[in-house]
Amino acid sequence: MDSFVAGVDLGGTKTEVGLIAPDNRIVTRRRFLTEDRRGPHSVVERIAASIAEMEQQLPVGERVAAVGVCTPGPVDHAGGVLLDPPNIPGLHHAPLAALLGERLGVPVRIDHDAKAAGLG
Repeated sequence: MDSFVAGVDLGGTKTEVGLIAPDNRIVTRRRFLTEDRRGPHSVVERIAASIAEMEQQLPVGERVAAVGVCTPGPVDHAGGVLLDPPNIPGLHHAPLAALLGERLGVPVRIDHDAKAAGLG
């Protein structure tokens, strides 16, 4: 890894977003209520706004190159879709990777939170 990336822990109650440096240090992080009842576009906008705010702390010319999202429940990896997250009903079958990727203009990957934790 030679670029800054963002990691998103998307939960039923809260969402935490962190920026990770090329040396794997967490540079900064933000936490906010998920508020999924407003739908996927609202959640995506809050994540994107947090990333944009945190990018202001990066060195001049640097920006987030990719985003990884972990979430509870089954995930369609190929489509980047949250299939049926048990505690985030407002995001059932949400194409989160596509929505967030379009909003940020970077690649976005989604995985189950337990699997992501195992990967480190």
